[in-house]
Amino acid sequence: MSAPPSYVVASRQGIFLVDHAGHRLLMPGYFFGVTIRDGALYCFRTVSSPEAAANPDSGCIIRYRLRDGGLDAGEVLVEGLDYNGHQVDFFDGSFWLVDSGHQRILEYDAQWRRVAEHRIGPPVERRGPDDAHINSFLGRGDRIHLMFHNVHRRIPSEIVTFDRGFREIARAQLPSTGCHDVVELEDGSLLYCESIRGQIRTVGGAPHKIDVLYTRGLAVGPDEIAVGSSLYGARPARGMLPGFVTFLDRAYDRVARIYLPAAPTQIRRLDGADLSLSQPR
Repeated sequence: MSAPPSYVVASRQGIFLVDHAGHRLLMPGYFFGVTIRDGALYCFRTVSSPEAAANPDSGCIIRYRLRDGGLDAGEVLVEGLDYNGHQVDFFDGSFWLVDSGHQRILEYDAQWRRVAEHRIGPPVERRGPDDAHINSFLGRGDRIHLMFHNVHRRIPSEIVTFDRGFREIARAQLPSTGCHDVVELEDGSLLYCESIRGQIRTVGGAPHKIDVLYTRGLAVGPDEIAVGSSLYGARPARGMLPGFVTFLDRAYDRVARIYLPAAPTQIRRLDGADLSLSQPR
């Protein structure tokens, strides 16, 4: 029997390496997004909301190379970004960042030059009634899926699908607001975290309860699913809240669960065999 896979987990307390047996802190820091490519982690590193009040352009894209069971010191590839970025990924020859604070998706080339700004919605007041708070990105084939969190709009979350020209082609309204993550499964269905109900589910499908906490962070391999969950608190306290990673088989039955001293913000399977990646191995 092969060993269970390992995962990297981004959080407000650092990047963790986790598996069924436990966790290990790889790099302290405040992280909202992580993806993997060619033996390296690519992360969106930021600061807390109180720290951002003095400098809102404190976000950066940073690369860490995996070495000797840990990470190197890291290389900042892009800096001066709005602190309220979220997921990152590689897709179709580019690197993509969800710039939640400006309702746009930023696209970078291989030299880390910004080559496009894909405006999803107009600039609005942060956390105001028109802020969709886009938080998740998945590219697959000729489609791009985005998660509209929508809690500030006081409407249910939506998964909105675009073509490569960012023309909307589909919109699925979800059962509740405040959802996270989008994973396209082998049959084309879309799996996501219904965060406020502590569960995951496919669009139009039955829910799968994880716990009574707040689900966020989702990785799907050929043999198992990893789901993050955590306590949920007022914004200034979120950097101190703990969480869990729960491992399910592909029938959605629990096989393991570990405690994590941080709330997961994104999860990726380390070997790249992960449908949460736009280009899985």
